[in-house]
Amino acid sequence: MGTIYFDRTSSSDWVKYKDGYWIGHRKRVYLYWFKYLQHAELSSEYNVDWTKYDGWGGSNSVLGMKFDNWWDDNWIDLFGTKDRNATPRFPISTKSIKTEGLRLSLLCWERRDAPVWNKRGNALSIAKQVYEYELGISGEKKPRYSQDEWTAYNLKPDGSGQQLDEDGEKVGSDSSKNQMLQTYVSRYLRRARKYLKNVCVGRFP
Repeated sequence: MGTIYFDRTSSSDWVKYKDGYWIGHRKRVYLYWFKYLQHAELSSEYNVDWTKYDGWGGSNSVLGMKFDNWWDDNWIDLFGTKDRNATPRFPISTKSIKTEGLRLSLLCWERRDAPVWNKRGNALSIAKQVYEYELGISGEKKPRYSQDEWTAYNLKPDGSGQQLDEDGEKVGSDSSKNQMLQTYVSRYLRRARKYLKNVCVGRFP
């Protein structure tokens, strides 16, 4: 699908993408919509109403194509407008999107059943997997260092570094760090389930 890296730029509710067309958000937001839709279609827990996705190409296209190829074929028709303030065929449901939250929720969901420390679905094992994936420790990809204050670095579960809460405040003992991590991972998984339910009926996030 191609990796979209976070890059802090001036905020804007509309992006002049190319060829004279506007899109409501940066491309990576639509990448996450695409990925959540893939997961919803593949999961036995969710049922995608494909009548809500006229023009997307159906299940075969969404599951069978790389995002960048699918995007090149469809972005103008589905998300682009000639007029900056016009409504596209598939609008994002909110102007204020925390892309790092979407990303971390997705990463936690993708690792929800993978065993670590002989535990499956454990919040600390999920945190460890996401941390090691994002920092390149797992060897799956190069390290990713977001400029957001709250990133996967904060999901480090072993207590060797100072744990921070979502406001950037230090927390105390290793026990409290682990409790904090369990809270965060549970929250990310709840949000992932919310996004999965939404994409089933054609909404995002």
